Amino acid sequence: MSMIFRFVPLCLLAIGLLCCPVAPPAMADDAASLRDIQAAISSADYGKAVNLLRPLADAGNAEALYVLGRLTLDGRGVKKNAQRAAQLFRQAAEKGDISAQNAWGAALASGQGVRRNYREAARWFRKAAEQGLAMAQYNLGYLHAHGRGVPKDENAAIDWYSRAANQGLADAQYSLGWTYLNSKGESQSDTKAVHWFEKAAEQDHVKAQNNLAFMYAEGRGYAQDPSRAVQWYARAAERGYAEAQYNLGFMYEQGRGVPQDYNKAVEWYRRAAEQNEPAAQYSLGLMYDQGTGVPRNLSEATRWYRLAAKNGDPDARAVIRAQGNAESQAKAAPAAKQPHRKARSQ
Repeated sequence: MSMIFRFVPLCLLAIGLLCCPVAPPAMADDAASLRDIQAAISSADYGKAVNLLRPLADAGNAEALYVLGRLTLDGRGVKKNAQRAAQLFRQAAEKGDISAQNAWGAALASGQGVRRNYREAARWFRKAAEQGLAMAQYNLGYLHAHGRGVPKDENAAIDWYSRAANQGLADAQYSLGWTYLNSKGESQSDTKAVHWFEKAAEQDHVKAQNNLAFMYAEGRGYAQDPSRAVQWYARAAERGYAEAQYNLGFMYEQGRGVPQDYNKAVEWYRRAAEQNEPAAQYSLGLMYDQGTGVPRNLSEATRWYRLAAKNGDPDARAVIRAQGNAESQAKAAPAAKQPHRKARSQ
């Protein structure tokens, strides 16, 4: 499971500051400026937003420092500069802005604009997580899941993922499902895994959709239902997720949950293969090799085998090795798929 440490979307401004009923004059001015900044960001007028932010940031307004940091990190209205963004996040974090605490933690964890330091990242994630920020809870859970900056602790990972998942954060719901699915201990639960995959899938999280489909296809956590599997694979595949495209191609090739259709299998394998999905590249090569769903074309088959081998597919590597052996050159590639040719989760 890969991970990108997450920031709070830059369009969110602190509600408390904007709604304070009896604000001192300076704070009232800040609130008015922040409303203007929010309007500029909403209309994608980032240059105006930066011009409005700078005086507030120079005066030490934590929220302005954070939002200016986000714009600087993304290069919106100002030259992109990860180091400057990290400095702004740190200043805002030290002033107590919880979004900035998560952003500064993310910079430390990813090494973006600052030297990587997982231990310090965990400290800042915890500050924001304990104040209820879902993304910080998710990030802290990830550090515990992988033992980065904190002891590796599956129970702690589940605890923090659960807090964020219960707030509706789709990434946390997916990661919680993944943890329950792949746990080697007493936490393993297909039933809990599908519950959280479904929550995230309903929010259009493509990895969760792919994994939910896998659970239906394999009969894990649910009764086996290939038709439902196809429905969820299709949702993720149509949004461009390569693994789901490969899996959907497999379902069409095998006639699982849909009528067998080699042309559609080739179509979905090709979409995934063009995104460098190695299993799809191997499968597409095999379709050309056998003339299934496409006219037989051994040179095209070899091209896809080589791409798949380059991207780490073990079956493709075996085919290329066999083709490179003078004794095997005249032989066709394997006519049957290897055992791992099946729908996959990630």
